[in-house]
Amino acid sequence: MITKPDALQFVRDATTRFVEQCSLATNTQWNSRSKPGAWSMGDVAEHVALANRGILSRLSKSLVASPIEGRVPDIIDDEIPYLFYRGDEPPNVATPTGAWTSWGEAKTTFEEGAMALLKWVDEAKLDLRAYGVPHPVFGLMDGMQWVLFAAAHTERHRAQLIGIGHDAR
Repeated sequence: MITKPDALQFVRDATTRFVEQCSLATNTQWNSRSKPGAWSMGDVAEHVALANRGILSRLSKSLVASPIEGRVPDIIDDEIPYLFYRGDEPPNVATPTGAWTSWGEAKTTFEEGAMALLKWVDEAKLDLRAYGVPHPVFGLMDGMQWVLFAAAHTERHRAQLIGIGHDAR
């Protein structure tokens, strides 16, 4: 079973790789859309930042009031990185506003959001495995799984950034 220090490192590493990928983008790549309505790199980065903020909110507000008490999460840790292969995205969750038109302006906001999540998890006094709240698509996840989900979600969208950047060349 994955430990809290390992889960925190997964989030740190995913965040670092995401930031590095964003930093490589030209302004043209950052704002490019493959078709009308498609997300730009700025939209993807804003989405991940909003999702991290939502995960932090879910953990800090809902988790502490939701002991698992014998229930088993609907997923196992090892399958979290693969959940995104299903292609299911919750509708209207962490929808970007289109305001992130420059990585230089958005970088600090992105990093502060990721660091706030890491800080809360690191300082949490409760056993994250003993509490859980449902994900809108994937079902009940314990607190540690939410941390792993944050890392996997960031990595999933880093792959999307790579594709957008490549297409915009």
